[in-house]
Amino acid sequence: MTESESDCYGLVLSGGLSSRMGVDKAQLRRNQQTMLAFAKMLLSAQGLEVLVSGGANGIPDLVPQAGPLGGIYSVLKTRQPRALLVVPVDMPMLTPELLGVLLEQGEKLGVPVCYEDCYLPLYLPVTDPLLGYLEAVFAEASCKPRSLKKLLEAMNAVQVPVTDKEALMNTNTPEEWQQARARFGGGHDQ
Repeated sequence: MTESESDCYGLVLSGGLSSRMGVDKAQLRRNQQTMLAFAKMLLSAQGLEVLVSGGANGIPDLVPQAGPLGGIYSVLKTRQPRALLVVPVDMPMLTPELLGVLLEQGEKLGVPVCYEDCYLPLYLPVTDPLLGYLEAVFAEASCKPRSLKKLLEAMNAVQVPVTDKEALMNTNTPEEWQQARARFGGGHDQ
C-alpha cells in the first residue's frame, strides 16, 4: 500500500432527516450510549478508523437529502480510503461479529459484500468503477437512480447469508425503536 492510499475506514451514515422518528436517530440512547457512539464503537471494535457522514459533527453532505449514496459520495470526495465498512446509525441490534464477517469476506473477495436482502451494513472497496459510478449518479442532470441497490448490482456485490436477522433490524419510527428497546433492555433510555 502506498502512503497516499489509506486502509479500510469505518463509516457511520448519520445524515438522514429522521423525519419518521421525529427526533435525531443518532442521539437516541442505547444503554446509556447514543446510537452514534454505539455505531462508532462497533466499527472501532473492528480496528478501523471511524468517519461519520452527515449529522452535526460529520462530513457534510455535498448533495442534500441524497440518502446513503450521498453520504458515501461525500466521504469519498474528501477521503481516499482503500475500502469502507459502512453502517447506518439506526441499527441498535447490530453486532461486532456481523460486521467482522462482512469485513473478512470483503477483504478476501475484493468486492462489495452485504447480507442477503439487506444492503446495509456494507463492505465497499473503493475502486475506479465505483468512483465513476458515483460521479455519474451525482453529475448535474443525471437520470441515474441514487439507489444503493442499483450501485451494488452494478458493482457485482456478493450477498452473504445472515445467521441473526434480528441484528439487522433498523429503526425508523418510534414504534420500531420501542421494539428494539424491548430486545436490548432499554430501561429508561430514550
